[in-house]
Amino acid sequence: MRLLKWILPLLILGGAGFGFVKLKASKPEIPPRTPEERSWTVLATQAMPQALSPQVELYAEIESPRQVTLRANLAADVAAVEMLEGSRFKQGDLLIRLDTREIDFQLAQQRAQLDSLKAQLDAQLLQYETNKKALEVEREMYRIAQRSLERQTDLSSRNLGSREQQDSAEMNLAQRRLNLVSREQAIANHPNQVNQLKATIAQAEAQLASLELDRSRAEVRAPFDGRVSALSISVADRVRNGDALARIYPTSALEVRAQLPTRILPLIKTSDEIPQLTANVELDGRAMQLELDRLSAEVAAGSAGVDAMFRFVDTSYAPEPGRTLSLKLNLPVIDQLIPLPPVALYGTDRVYRVNDSRLEAVKVEHYGDRLSEVGEPQVLVRSAALAAGDEIITTQLPNAVSGMLVEVRQ
Repeated sequence: MRLLKWILPLLILGGAGFGFVKLKASKPEIPPRTPEERSWTVLATQAMPQALSPQVELYAEIESPRQVTLRANLAADVAAVEMLEGSRFKQGDLLIRLDTREIDFQLAQQRAQLDSLKAQLDAQLLQYETNKKALEVEREMYRIAQRSLERQTDLSSRNLGSREQQDSAEMNLAQRRLNLVSREQAIANHPNQVNQLKATIAQAEAQLASLELDRSRAEVRAPFDGRVSALSISVADRVRNGDALARIYPTSALEVRAQLPTRILPLIKTSDEIPQLTANVELDGRAMQLELDRLSAEVAAGSAGVDAMFRFVDTSYAPEPGRTLSLKLNLPVIDQLIPLPPVALYGTDRVYRVNDSRLEAVKVEHYGDRLSEVGEPQVLVRSAALAAGDEIITTQLPNAVSGMLVEVRQ
């Protein structure tokens, strides 16, 4: 009886296990389900190649090619400063005035020296005329001394004259000869002395003119219409000759420097002449137009393009150099450009065409942008693989790839 109590549960468990295995073995197999391919609903537009003028957005900086440093032309104290940093001025306006008391003293000394030299020249000319008249007298006195010595020599030979009288006559003749030679030498040296005095006077006059020029530059005036970009001095400062006073620039010569990408250079450089290109920019709420003035003569190492310098058509408004801005460069008309909404462009060089309800990636060149006739932004692309009437999707899909199934919503 006790053995039956142990065997009976085991038989029940074994029967249940056998029945479970039998049922599982007899269960019919369900075939695996094939997942359905997802179709993406997209918008599309037809490609319409046409001749259009694209715009390219460039980042630029305002520059002044004529930054001028005003410098002191004399050592002096700063007497007045009539401008501040950023001030605007007109040509001829007084900007800085230097103290002139020191140079006025130098001018007085130089004028006195020049007057003295001119007086010496006048005295030399007068002395020359005097020497010419005195020369005849000296010659006559010399002849008289010669005759006197001859008489004394004759008397001495006859023992009628003393030795003292003979010596006195010889000394008199020697003195007269010395006076005559000295007078002749003075007359002979006259041209050299006159030329030397004239050269010294010319040098003194040049020094005087230089001082007068420096004196006139004590008032520093504006050489053109412009603005002050930097001020280096203030009233009562001591400046030396050549010290920087201020830095200014002309407001009529401002330029805008932008880098043209190499991809658009073939479109604008058709010859050695400067292409006639314009650009639009908005600055301080003003819509302004720029014109291309010139291209840089070289490309800097590591640069992705060539620098272009633009000038303002309207120079009545002068922004500050160093400011950065965004300009839209108007390129020449290009054939076979396709205008598309910006969302149609994937990355910078790819669009997707719909071919038998599936996507096909097409590589394109992005030439620029424009505004449509109704003011909507458009990208302008071109590709030899695109034809008129091709459907280009205008929906940005998160994982667009060639072969993706799509449905164009009408």
